[in-house]
Amino acid sequence: MKRNGPAVVVYFVALLLSQLSCVATAHASYGAGLGSDGLANTPLGPQGCEVSYRFLAKHTGVLQQVRIYLIPDRAGYAAGNGGTIHVTLNGDDGTSAHRPSSTVLASYWITNILALPSPSRYFYVVKFASAPTLVAGRLYHLVLQNQDRYPAYNYLSVDSLYHAVPTVPNQPTISDAYQAVLMKSTGGAWAARPGFTPIYELDFTNGTSEGVGYIEGWVTAPQAISGTHAVRETFTPPANVTVSAAAIRVSRIYGNNPLVVRLENANGTLVHQGSISALDIPVTSAAKPVWTKLPFGAAYTLLAGHTYHLVLEAPSTSLYEAFPIRKGYKYGFRATTYFPYGHAEFKVSTAWVGWTQWGLSERIDGDLQFYFN
Repeated sequence: MKRNGPAVVVYFVALLLSQLSCVATAHASYGAGLGSDGLANTPLGPQGCEVSYRFLAKHTGVLQQVRIYLIPDRAGYAAGNGGTIHVTLNGDDGTSAHRPSSTVLASYWITNILALPSPSRYFYVVKFASAPTLVAGRLYHLVLQNQDRYPAYNYLSVDSLYHAVPTVPNQPTISDAYQAVLMKSTGGAWAARPGFTPIYELDFTNGTSEGVGYIEGWVTAPQAISGTHAVRETFTPPANVTVSAAAIRVSRIYGNNPLVVRLENANGTLVHQGSISALDIPVTSAAKPVWTKLPFGAAYTLLAGHTYHLVLEAPSTSLYEAFPIRKGYKYGFRATTYFPYGHAEFKVSTAWVGWTQWGLSERIDGDLQFYFN
């Protein structure tokens, strides 16, 4: 079930070689680095549905806990007592399909979830009784199965980020092999769910963490890019970063004027400006944005502690739109799982303000769907 509602509330030599190759082919980027239109759920239980969050470990260490997004108590998403959910951490089978192997590295049971307060029942923390050790560069699967006696009547849903129009790759900065939502039902085989991105956080005993800590896309709150209306990501790098291109996810509603992309200092002085042809951004609705990229033709070093703006503009005879994705820090997701150095803004007359969504204005918990490389 897809929705845009508020978030209240994933050895053998051949296997080792396939996993080591993950590191060598990772995409270098700076920014949010992913996109989403909203959320979509997978019910655990009806039709025997199971879910696997496939991920590439970035760190080597002992895994203390995993944070995931569940819906245990909403009609259409869950029923009864939420079920008896068996969570296992599995290795990868080493095939080109990269399905969960039969090797279980750790396990955990979710029971009586409705007894938990909100938001703990939604942004659920799995703590394995015997903490497994992950190895950087290897693929793993977080598998969720409903083993309740009556799974068609007692079940919950696993929530994921969702693209209305799936793309290949699903996200522009990571291979689908290294991050995916897989599903299988009774009698079926594991298969990736097109357009789905896992929401999860891995926390290690040494204090490091990784994952995807964005928890929704604000597709119902796009802002105009036209004439005096513009949007931007304002950000302050904590360390020097060199950039040579900017990628952004936008919609073209009408008009044939190019989209103007400005990288500027906090005082408005220009670092780089360029245009993306309207032909590179097909006319769609606001709910179906696309990724597009502007190569700078030069490399620029953005200085630590200095504030910059990535601004999107267009002439008044054309209309583009953009909307942010929401960071999950309110619900315990750590800064290593999202872009923590900035936020999205839009221009009202001559003033820049934080986003408005779910009845709240001046929000700073959203990022434009963007990245530099």
